[in-house]
Amino acid sequence: MSQIHATLLQTTAPSQANPTPRKRGQKPSPAELARLAHVAGAFTTKTAAHRALQDAGFICTCAAVEELLSADRFAAQQRRTRVQRRVIQRIGHMPAGSLSPHTTPQQQPVLLPLGTPATRLHSLRIRAVKAEAHALLRHGAAGGHTIQVALTNDPSKVGYTVSMSRNFDTYGGAYKGWAATEDHHVVVVPADWRLRVQRNSLADLGGMLTLDAHALLSDGDVRLYAATWARQARGFKVEVEHGFIALLNDEHFHGDSVESTLRGIRRKVKAALFPKQRTPTAMQLSVEAFVQRFQGIEATVSVTDAHVSGACDYGIRAWCCAVGIDYDDREVSLERVLQGFRVRPQIEVRRAVLYALRRHKYPTGARRAPNLVCDTAS
Repeated sequence: MSQIHATLLQTTAPSQANPTPRKRGQKPSPAELARLAHVAGAFTTKTAAHRALQDAGFICTCAAVEELLSADRFAAQQRRTRVQRRVIQRIGHMPAGSLSPHTTPQQQPVLLPLGTPATRLHSLRIRAVKAEAHALLRHGAAGGHTIQVALTNDPSKVGYTVSMSRNFDTYGGAYKGWAATEDHHVVVVPADWRLRVQRNSLADLGGMLTLDAHALLSDGDVRLYAATWARQARGFKVEVEHGFIALLNDEHFHGDSVESTLRGIRRKVKAALFPKQRTPTAMQLSVEAFVQRFQGIEATVSVTDAHVSGACDYGIRAWCCAVGIDYDDREVSLERVLQGFRVRPQIEVRRAVLYALRRHKYPTGARRAPNLVCDTAS
């Protein structure tokens, strides 16, 4: 810090009288420049600084003018940041979200959000449901799409509907007048959906959107809910299911009765532990590494493999529709399942693939995928 700036910091109050005029031509000292800057105020031009030096009886060289302007700028900065400097001196830092030490309150006014608190809360609830619907369910036909969310206090009105329409304004040129398909989604959820579903980590379970959930009595360490959820069907169609959801540790299970749901979640947890003990490397591989390891193997994966490995029927149907596999085929090639796994990787699919490979007596722990036909023949 220059001697002039140090002198300014030591100056507690501006002098009430002008400096005593000196003999014209004498060079001002740093203290005199500091007092002159305090008394004269802000200098906007070099001419004003030159006149202030001249009136005080000092030399008016370019160097003296620059020193006076520098002293004036430093004094103005100290005045602007005096509040911030006091805060930093007391607590050692500026609180998060506060103004920076070089910013004045006039430059960053505090503005309240638009609308009433009730309006802002309603908009927040709508955005939360729309974000989950966009992430989980198919949308976006060639002609465009819309998603409308309605909040209700009547549980019987909870649901998810999709209506298809056509417009003739999308295409132009040689295709002008052709029909383009539109998909319009209407989602009805409880008004407290964020509190009832999202905060309980129930919004996204197995790629399905939970629309409503009512907590039931827990069965030991199993959390049980009576729920309504939406799963992806063919095309843009969405199926709404009613049943029960069970959660245990990091696993979940959808079922149509309390008994079957409890049995399913315990079977799924048990099946989840088995492959981790037998083939920990296969369970810990990345999605692309998992696909590369088992790509090219002549094997099939069936719906039964998914059931036995712990997946619920609702989740199997939702995943098949999401990746374009026909659930009614009941069995597809491993290559097709791996293609779908790359698009929508779910832990249940990984377990079903490993179970199917063990059913085919394929060594899932191998580092490279050999020819299954040769291995079987030998």
